[in-house]
Amino acid sequence: MKSTIEKRFVRTVLAASIAAIGVTALPALAADDEIASLIRPDSQVELGVGNVSRDSFKYGDYTGLHREGVHLIGNIDLNRRNEANTHYFSLTGRNLGLDSRNLTIKGGEQGNFGLRLEYDEIPKFYNDTYQTPYLGAGSTRLIQPAGITDAASVALMTGLAANMKPYEVKTQRKGLGFGVTKELIRGWDVEFGYKREDKDGSKLTAAMIQTGTGGTRSSVIVPEPVNYSTDQFEALARYTGEKLQLQFGYYASLFKNANESLTWDNLFTGTGNATGRYGLPPDNESHQLTASGRYVISKATSLSGNLSFGRMTQNELFLPYSTAGAIMTGALPLPTPSLNGKVYTTNASLRLNTKLMPKLNLTAGLRYDDRDNKTPISTFLYVAGDRNGGFSAAANSGTRRTNMPLDITKQSVYADLDYHLSSATTVKLGYDFHQVRHNYEPTTGDKEHTVKTEVKHRFGDMVSAGASYAYSDRKASDYNGAAPMSSTYSAAYLNTLFGGTTGRTYAWLEAPGLRKYFLADRQRDKVGATANVSPSEQLDLQFGAHYLRDKYPDTVAGIGLTKASNWMASFDANLQATDALSGNFFASLDQYQTDQNGAHLNTAATVPQAEQGTIPATNLGVTTLSDRTLTLGVGVRYKPMRKYEVGGNLTHSSSKGRSEFMFGSAVPVGPLPDLVSRVDRLEVFGRYHLQKDLTVNLKFAHERYRSADWAWDAPLTLTSVTSVVGTNQTSPNYNVNFVGVSLAYKF
Repeated sequence: MKSTIEKRFVRTVLAASIAAIGVTALPALAADDEIASLIRPDSQVELGVGNVSRDSFKYGDYTGLHREGVHLIGNIDLNRRNEANTHYFSLTGRNLGLDSRNLTIKGGEQGNFGLRLEYDEIPKFYNDTYQTPYLGAGSTRLIQPAGITDAASVALMTGLAANMKPYEVKTQRKGLGFGVTKELIRGWDVEFGYKREDKDGSKLTAAMIQTGTGGTRSSVIVPEPVNYSTDQFEALARYTGEKLQLQFGYYASLFKNANESLTWDNLFTGTGNATGRYGLPPDNESHQLTASGRYVISKATSLSGNLSFGRMTQNELFLPYSTAGAIMTGALPLPTPSLNGKVYTTNASLRLNTKLMPKLNLTAGLRYDDRDNKTPISTFLYVAGDRNGGFSAAANSGTRRTNMPLDITKQSVYADLDYHLSSATTVKLGYDFHQVRHNYEPTTGDKEHTVKTEVKHRFGDMVSAGASYAYSDRKASDYNGAAPMSSTYSAAYLNTLFGGTTGRTYAWLEAPGLRKYFLADRQRDKVGATANVSPSEQLDLQFGAHYLRDKYPDTVAGIGLTKASNWMASFDANLQATDALSGNFFASLDQYQTDQNGAHLNTAATVPQAEQGTIPATNLGVTTLSDRTLTLGVGVRYKPMRKYEVGGNLTHSSSKGRSEFMFGSAVPVGPLPDLVSRVDRLEVFGRYHLQKDLTVNLKFAHERYRSADWAWDAPLTLTSVTSVVGTNQTSPNYNVNFVGVSLAYKF
């Protein structure tokens, strides 16, 4: 808030100054290019053509450069100011020849009012190798072709391969908005904005359906239709005074989905229905009132804070329990036609900045966040995957479930001291306290204490360095992993799980030693170091290294995440060899790893053992996941004279994800294939000034991308998984060249 108000205050003062200059002192400052550019800013139009060498969804993701061939290069910056008054007008357009285009028009009178109109598009290209057997892909009704015969497993389906058809999975978002600002008297101004966003296309999702008794289900990966619209409203009132700045606001988001549900034909035989169905994202609304401010108590002390209240609602009609009409015979009906969901949020913060002594500064504050879920609690039937029977609606049945309206409250207090030991050395000390309270979780909450320190020192004019350390200790309340799930069932049903013929002594689903990592006790260490070396005015070097380690002491002897670590190193170099020649180099390496204790319940006998915490050692093991990312880049720019400029950049980025399993003799597993991606890019550009106001721009880029994902690539095939229909997708790989030439006219 402080930064926003200060920047706005500076802009207001600058605008007023420019207005005064425009009336009284233009001739005197005509030689000052910087001031003149503010008073009479340049305009520029760029037109040209670009060519992409081949089709690639991955290359064109978010940009629209996904198709082979020629496209228009179009950019515009039009700026006009009236030198006789403070009227202004601007038009900015980017990528006008692509699907990622945007256009903004602004106008008004400086210091009085402003108008804004904007339009933008952003594409998202998910996959162009996906295939589906269904007719009607992209719609809300997926139809099984006549050439496919239902079967209990994918491998037994006749005609499946012959009926697989390609379908491009993509979305396009379009937004249109406008805004009005008005300066009022005595430091007040108001702003109103509205934006409408429409998103169309499809994304991939799993369509599940019951195909056997118990929990036997099968699925097909299908294109889920996307037809969303979101209306966003914002109204602000701001006050800027010498010591006091205030802002009051209202924000609303109204989301609508034109599609209620997705229905697909069942390709499997079994106890499921002929069709499956699930609901798509429901219509919902969000409203929020905000207030924020800053008060300068003295030259050394200021106080700032914010307060907001929000209300989110969702009341879309429920779908029936199943696509089978007969399933309702003698069953518990829907307790309510819709969720009637209501969530209220409260957020508040207070921040104090003060200078306790000439060399000692204090920053302290507190935060409060509350999520109060007022959604009614009702009892529903749990009908898995549109099955057509085989369930019980009795009071002691496991198919009777209640919803869990989650509440959560977070409170934080922090204090940081900043002490200048000398003109070259600064020491920082800090303390944070964080507390969380929630319901329907294995714990009722946790408390976390963090202490941190940082030292920065300047070793003369050429070298400066810093080091930091932080330690956090999170303690959670007593852990009961089965509590959240148990609370959704009736007491009559829970009584059937203990004693009698079941022999259960612990509730199902989670072994006693299991801990969810985000709720478990945790000890965290963070270490960081930075250095800046400037051996000359032409060369600047920057180094950085950071290390983080998390330990979960309660999980070491149980099941769940036991530790996590992350370390990162970076290096940057900037060289200004001559006035005409400059270059830069950067490199970074990021490594993340987690170790998780787990168990494999490979027989019916080990299930009750897991519930009692007595899993055989031969079924226990450790899963190690690691991700490593390397990024390198070098660039050079040569501009010997105003007539032309040339340069280029070469970048490399690669990542590898590894999954390793170390289990006992009862679990014969090995590591999964690595997840790999690599992109190399060479870019060369040149500019030649045909005359002072006319420039020709040339650009060439070559990009090579390689990736491997075992979830899509060989040896997996269309029929590799018995209960999941394959999609014939492949990991994206491409070699693409881009060539562009354009003319830029400045006026």
